[in-house]
Amino acid sequence: MYSIYGGNAIVEVVAVETFETPLVRKSRSILESQAISNPGSPYNLAYEYNFNYAVVFNIILWIMIGLALAVIAVSYNLWNMDPGYDSIIYRMTNQKIRMD
Repeated sequence: MYSIYGGNAIVEVVAVETFETPLVRKSRSILESQAISNPGSPYNLAYEYNFNYAVVFNIILWIMIGLALAVIAVSYNLWNMDPGYDSIIYRMTNQKIRMD
């Protein structure tokens, strides 16, 4: 083993008391937990439903759909663009010397 790693090796040792203890599920009660999400309720309940959630969801949904369609349309037009030989790209990369 010394020649395989060139003298560089890490050894880890784990000490366990016993393997004979069976796996046991610890049960918990809802009433033991702290009411974090709603400080006024001792039962850890969720907040009351706000009717603006649907409005915000619709606004974000349609903005994302509109942006996705805009990206697709711009990409399609750029992929199919034919600049022709009068474009600035062809004028700047021309190797001929012009005598004006």
